[in-house]
Amino acid sequence: MAEGWFLANSDAGCRLEDGSATCGGVIRNHEGHWVRGVAKFIGVCSALEAEVWGAYVTLLAARNLGITRILLLLDCLEVVQMVQLVSLPPGAPTIMMHLRELFSYDWCVEVHHIDRKRNRLAHDLAKLADGPSLCPIYFSHPPVSFVLSDYANGIG
Repeated sequence: MAEGWFLANSDAGCRLEDGSATCGGVIRNHEGHWVRGVAKFIGVCSALEAEVWGAYVTLLAARNLGITRILLLLDCLEVVQMVQLVSLPPGAPTIMMHLRELFSYDWCVEVHHIDRKRNRLAHDLAKLADGPSLCPIYFSHPPVSFVLSDYANGIG
């Protein structure tokens, strides 16, 4: 990754037990070092909507840090394709309009699809969000459980 660029991974998941969803993301600098993590409890929604929420809260965290060049990696191809459309299809999640608004700001955002296996860190961050609070949880440093896991060795 070129100097000055940041890398963000985002993911989400829905619980089968109650239909509630969480999302999360991690932002790293061009050398791969942790800059910020975020996790958010969403509530009941579709898996697609949860994935869009993940992209939104991750990019919003990057924007709030003053980042101006970022590569967003998602394992949900449908969201990647939806972002690239000129106009949203009928029935697109409302949060998609807010995500697309973030793209209109004065910064460079690229969105790419990645394999689910390469998105494990964002997936596991999403699991750290738990209701009922709808406020995002920000991590300036990796959670201790992550430091002591495979992530410390660059895996995930």
